[in-house]
Amino acid sequence: MTHVIVEPGVCGLTADIKVEMVDRMTAKIDMQTDCKMIAKLVDYLGETVNAFELLGMSGNDPLLETGRLGTRIHAACPVIAGISKAVEAACQMALPRNATITFVED
Repeated sequence: MTHVIVEPGVCGLTADIKVEMVDRMTAKIDMQTDCKMIAKLVDYLGETVNAFELLGMSGNDPLLETGRLGTRIHAACPVIAGISKAVEAACQMALPRNATITFVED
């Protein structure tokens, strides 16, 4: 299982994401968050997802992007990246490594 926690910033609506690989192409997503829009997105995705479809590697639009369009989730929401990274790592499509976004005042 891959477990990530995303602190999205100013909204303060943390996402606790757990992903289990069902097989090399399928993952089960379990997420806890107080963000109603992210919860709606996860409901849209369903309990299990095809990792290639979720990430847009199947030749179609990414499921995450398609699902986001039906909500008020902004494109820069880091929870979207967190879901993507967790699914990639769980399905052994990428190594589980931390990522950061740092604002620098010049």
